[in-house]
Amino acid sequence: MNTSENDARRSLQEIEDIAVRTRRMAAFAGVDLILIVWGIVWFLGYLGTEIIPRLALSLNPKLGPAIGWLIQGWWAILIIAGIAATLMVSRRNTPVESSIGKRIGWLWFALFGYMYVFGFLIMPFVAVQGHEESMRFWKHMGAIMATVPMFAYVVIGIWLDSFLVWVGLGVTVLTMLGLYLLLPWFWIYMAFVGGGALIGTGLVVRRKWRSQ
Repeated sequence: MNTSENDARRSLQEIEDIAVRTRRMAAFAGVDLILIVWGIVWFLGYLGTEIIPRLALSLNPKLGPAIGWLIQGWWAILIIAGIAATLMVSRRNTPVESSIGKRIGWLWFALFGYMYVFGFLIMPFVAVQGHEESMRFWKHMGAIMATVPMFAYVVIGIWLDSFLVWVGLGVTVLTMLGLYLLLPWFWIYMAFVGGGALIGTGLVVRRKWRSQ
């Protein structure tokens, strides 16, 4: 019995040691900078989603039908810039390729890929009428896009650091509160809540994981 307990303790300690080494590897591989980069992307993306329609309509009321394309273009520019910055940081900080880093990267691609697949599957059954209902619908879609990466935070946090679990759950709760209590200011609210969470997580990762 004692031998089994000792083996179990050693196994648990080995798992914890692996988690610590993985956190240190991730920190020195530039994960903190990547989180900050995507925090900035999130902040500018949601802020632009609020500002671009107002600015476009003030310049030319006839631009109304093109607003959706303008917002998508804005997000596309930010995402491409975020991917480019991520690749630069990764290549600069990881001279030796890590299978763990690749797997985490593929996890994110798979997560967002399936999110878009689900969106395409549901969209034909969504009937939106009128400007007000359309705005509400897209804010709900924005909340989905905000909570999907938080799901990944929770999953990764279960294995690596409970701090990420709490960040994921916290931002999810704040997103739901903003969606139902602060709907008129949702985009600006999410710019600070989501972008701030990612930037703050990057700073904590830099300070906490590197010192372990």
